[in-house]
Amino acid sequence: MALVTLITDLGTRDYYAAAIKGAIISHCEAVVPVVDVTHHVKPFDIREAAYTLRNSYKYFPKGTIHVIHVNSSDAEGRMLLAKMDGHYFLTFDNGILSLAFGANPKETYEVNSEVVGGHSLLFEEAIGTVINFLLTEYKPTDFAHLTTTARSYRLLQPMVNPTNIRGTIVYVDNYGNAISNIPEKMFLEFTKGKRYSVMVNVGSVKQLSNTYSDVDEGDILCLINTSGFLEIAINKGKAANLLGLKEDSAIIVTLD
Repeated sequence: MALVTLITDLGTRDYYAAAIKGAIISHCEAVVPVVDVTHHVKPFDIREAAYTLRNSYKYFPKGTIHVIHVNSSDAEGRMLLAKMDGHYFLTFDNGILSLAFGANPKETYEVNSEVVGGHSLLFEEAIGTVINFLLTEYKPTDFAHLTTTARSYRLLQPMVNPTNIRGTIVYVDNYGNAISNIPEKMFLEFTKGKRYSVMVNVGSVKQLSNTYSDVDEGDILCLINTSGFLEIAINKGKAANLLGLKEDSAIIVTLD
């Protein structure tokens, strides 16, 4: 049985997320489970949405349809459907796909205008229609056309030289942990067999931890998180608040 997941910036206080769920249920001929990944992406924040998508979709079975409804107003009415790794991704032409996967997937389609219809910012009817098409074995080319003009952005990459790595914080999670854009391979190759310091704002760490509890409560630590990136945390504390970190804050790894 196919699943549908939802990643949105619509929140749960208003009716918006419920309207999309209702449209999906109403348009689908078969019962389809709808899984809420999150409705609390910061409003219009496509980078946060891309991070959430990149790190969540792989845990769902192939054939899952992932709806990413964030900053729809920037899409100018263009709805995209992409297929990659056996998953479908239904979203808007605002750059989310390129941020999530490093580039727009080769199979990226623009949904035909007669399906998208009017100018509703929710696009709930179009979302329900496309999902029903996919569940009833329509091919994407039956209601969409391949596009090479989808909006594309690139995430800022860390800079490496012989003495340091300069990266940025790209995401702050619910626990206040600050995730950087420095990947595990880069960090381990740079620091292998050497003494180093990881510096962020007013904090610094000189060794890599395996778990949050490797240090005393309230102490700062760094580790490679489950997504494979260098993370700054405080054991049972909010690193972002206590260290003054936010998205785009600098993180520097230097050799001692």
